[in-house]
Amino acid sequence: MTDTILSVKDLCVSFDTEIGLLNVLDHVSFKLRKGKTLGLVGESGCGKSVTSMSIMRLLPQPAGIITKGEIKYNDMDIIKLDGPLLREIRGNRIAMIFQEPMTALNPVQTIGKQILEVYKLHRQELNKKQSLDACIELLERVGIPEPSIRLSEYPHQLSGGMRQRIVIAMALACKPDILIADEPTTALDVTIQAQILDLMKSLQEEMGMGILFITHDLGVIAELCDDIVVMYAGRVVEKTSVVELFSNPKHPYSKGLLNSIPRINSVKTKRLPTIDGQVPSLAEMPKGCRFQNRCPHAEPSCEDQSHQLSQVSNGHHVNCHKWDVINHA
Repeated sequence: MTDTILSVKDLCVSFDTEIGLLNVLDHVSFKLRKGKTLGLVGESGCGKSVTSMSIMRLLPQPAGIITKGEIKYNDMDIIKLDGPLLREIRGNRIAMIFQEPMTALNPVQTIGKQILEVYKLHRQELNKKQSLDACIELLERVGIPEPSIRLSEYPHQLSGGMRQRIVIAMALACKPDILIADEPTTALDVTIQAQILDLMKSLQEEMGMGILFITHDLGVIAELCDDIVVMYAGRVVEKTSVVELFSNPKHPYSKGLLNSIPRINSVKTKRLPTIDGQVPSLAEMPKGCRFQNRCPHAEPSCEDQSHQLSQVSNGHHVNCHKWDVINHA
């Protein structure tokens, strides 16, 4: 029996623009295991958030188009769902924490009204008092002090950390099987970030949900995740366990990301290593490997590189046809 709860296979997404269809995601594939955390990492613009929006079927319409692939929750292909079935899954069985809580929360509605809306949509068997009691219990679980008072307050009356806890509470209201967290700690200071990560881990252990954690912070990935998918320019370039990636990265881009992390024993006056060059624009993607214009090992044969990943070892896949030569040089 498989423990895969979410399977994304050959997902291709394009956006309809003034200059035509631009390919944003190119054959993205990965699996999320039940009760585990999968980290989706890469620099801004690599396609992390588009991947999450595709899973939630929240791509901007009519511009965002899923042109190929499948997104399976258990045995259901989310791409093929519509109407009541989609509403049953979205926000209920698969929930999402958005990147910035001030934009995720309605500034002119109280916290209580916004959380109660979740129960009104997905827990219609509860009456108003039961829903209110459930809201208070939920806020207590995510560490909100005096929850009965907070229900009557507005988002601007709360700190950034408390607003993020509110967003987490709303996402967990229906006890989802899958939680998608899109950079939920980006705008928080380090202390609050640690509290939010600890909260997510404890809630995951309690509820047994799978978490898709989207971030550009490899430190957070190391702290929270079991498996990792590295994305670059709309493609998966490497996927493996977190332990394996940090100890034995194979793709030049993964190596560059890890080398750019500050070390405790680093010389203070020494500049951190960087990856030279810029991510190509969607309208000017190179043929073959999309990292070749920044790769120190690039050669003409990289133009023939496809989106297919090679298996390096059990559970470790890389999208580089020269990985063996590079890592034994």
